[in-house]
Amino acid sequence: MRYNDREPIYLQIIHEIKRQVALGELTAGMQVPTIKEQAAIMRVNPNTVARVYAVLEQEGVLTKQKGLGTFVSTSTSLAESLKRELAETTAMRFASEMVSLGFSAREIQEHVHHFLAHHKLS
Repeated sequence: MRYNDREPIYLQIIHEIKRQVALGELTAGMQVPTIKEQAAIMRVNPNTVARVYAVLEQEGVLTKQKGLGTFVSTSTSLAESLKRELAETTAMRFASEMVSLGFSAREIQEHVHHFLAHHKLS
């Protein structure tokens, strides 16, 4: 995973794990790597991963099972809920950037319509 300098690393990792759940790469009930393993995979300090797991547990994305490990929540609506959350975040970033460039809501809509009409997205 490549990290950017605009956002704290732990937030980027949270976003990535949520994306993986939303896309079905991590499925309900699947065990996630231990904190040490995840830290090695992501090349970050184990304290960063511990923070990530704690936040995701508070948000109901992950659950800990004593003596067994950490797992993706078995909530049936989790993936769809995360997909909507990520869509909202992405739309907000895009709209904010377009507004900062001086575009009106109508102009932003026109740009999106033009993009969709000229790019195949499958």
